[in-house]
Amino acid sequence: MTSPYGADVITLPLAWLTAVATSDARMAVFGLRTLYGVVRFLHLMTMAGLIGFSALLDLRGLGLFPPGALDAARPRLGLLLACCFWGAVATGLGLFLYNPLGIGLHTMFLPKLMLVAGGYALATARRRVGWLRAHARPAALVSLAVWVLVVGASTWNHVERPVDVGSALRAATVGKR
Repeated sequence: MTSPYGADVITLPLAWLTAVATSDARMAVFGLRTLYGVVRFLHLMTMAGLIGFSALLDLRGLGLFPPGALDAARPRLGLLLACCFWGAVATGLGLFLYNPLGIGLHTMFLPKLMLVAGGYALATARRRVGWLRAHARPAALVSLAVWVLVVGASTWNHVERPVDVGSALRAATVGKR
């Protein structure tokens, strides 16, 4: 089925999105417009921290800082990075719950989630897998690329507007009667 955004992409199942959209939890938060604004602000701030701290560490991994330049701040950066990541996940879930259909059907929603999962897996592996530590520069370059692509997918989703929604819905239901 063509999505409301005019592209044939893989999205979350519409039946599941509809179930979430009509759930008691979603109905409880939908009317809280001020809370939505606070959660959106916190999501943007935690994403900015996540991208910024990741970029700082990745640029260090690429050798753009003198050796030892961030050693004193590294334990605090790791803690801040973890707080920003989990804060972004929690606020992202809140934003999704607020508007599951509007968010879940975006063209780049699933690719963004896959990139976030991949970025998290890479960050975890870089700390624990010896051969990745031995190849710090390529790993840092891949990590930097992943987080830049997350920002790109988020931007794409934010500016994407539905094309003729009525026609898309009619086309989707005509064949199912």
